[in-house]
Amino acid sequence: MIMNNECPVCRQAFDMEPGFYYGTGFVSYGLSVAICVATFLTWWVIIGFSLKDNRFFWWMGLNALLLIIMQPLLMRISRTIWLAIFVHYSADWNKGDIVRSERINKDQMGNW
Repeated sequence: MIMNNECPVCRQAFDMEPGFYYGTGFVSYGLSVAICVATFLTWWVIIGFSLKDNRFFWWMGLNALLLIIMQPLLMRISRTIWLAIFVHYSADWNKGDIVRSERINKDQMGNW
């Protein structure tokens, strides 16, 4: 699935400047840690952990599989959170009050 260049409703550009989305890695990491903690606590309450068997390794494997499956969703959620941090809502968005792209070279986009 390809990300739109701009919002279909308000025409807000999604590429503000080169490297704008590098910080989404930190947001995605935080979301992944939160998911790991939630699955760990859920597994601990429902199944439990023991040093006498391999339940911990089953949790690690299933948690890794869950994170791999959720990667596209986590990527999109982290981009949405990152945009919400840096592009603030304006009540006058329909009058063109949006953040315009800066320092964008359309010919070089996607070359990394």
